[in-house]
Amino acid sequence: MTVRNRFVGSAATAAMLGAGLLATAAPATAAVSAAAPAASAASAPATARGLNCGSPRPLTGSGGHKGASVSCTGGAFTASIVCDKQGYRYVHFGNRAVSGGTSTVWCDLGAYVVSVRVEPT
Repeated sequence: MTVRNRFVGSAATAAMLGAGLLATAAPATAAVSAAAPAASAASAPATARGLNCGSPRPLTGSGGHKGASVSCTGGAFTASIVCDKQGYRYVHFGNRAVSGGTSTVWCDLGAYVVSVRVEPT
């Protein structure tokens, strides 16, 4: 993957996260798009089994790794993200947070966020 493609993919993901695209799907997860990675929507459900979650916030670590954080009320929850690194997709899970808290999760260095999920725990 070229630097340009990584930049475009990261910029598109950050723009979608920043725009606060939300989707509701059962069971409390957002589907991963089969489209091109740069066009994939990163999303978290607005209401997931009684949870009321804000828009996912994109994060960039000091080493350049990408991640997201989500805050929810209505019960304990855990955020997870689908990451893509050179065509390989995998899931990372964040910390369990109580109502009103924030769950933060990171991709590996060189990967970008494809989607953000929230599940009650």
